[in-house]
Amino acid sequence: MYRSATPGFSLLELLITLSIVAILASITVPSYRGYVARARRTDAISALLQLQLAQLRWRATHPAYARRPAELDGGATPSPDDYYGLRILRSSAGDFLALASPRGAQQGDACGIFAISAQGPVTLAPYAGADCWRR
Repeated sequence: MYRSATPGFSLLELLITLSIVAILASITVPSYRGYVARARRTDAISALLQLQLAQLRWRATHPAYARRPAELDGGATPSPDDYYGLRILRSSAGDFLALASPRGAQQGDACGIFAISAQGPVTLAPYAGADCWRR
């Protein structure tokens, strides 16, 4: 059989290379998505911690905690990167409960809704657990 002197890849070599690339992609893409979702969770955590501090500052000069994030200094309703929507579920003179609900690209996140009170993160169901609060 006559072989040409032109270097190149055979079809079999090309198929093997493509299958290896496909296997690597099927492993790395879900892992990458998990890292991205975990990085976006810090948006909710930082927003809730800022809201908690703003609530504590508010309470120092008012008879009860604020009922809406807009009443607080810098208390925006979306989180800084807009992956979570913030709202205060309940507030009284003794405590408050603020929630960060996923929105947009973060809606399918396994952690779901983050919650914080005057005492700190709320990790009981139905809110995000302690593992989700770890950065």
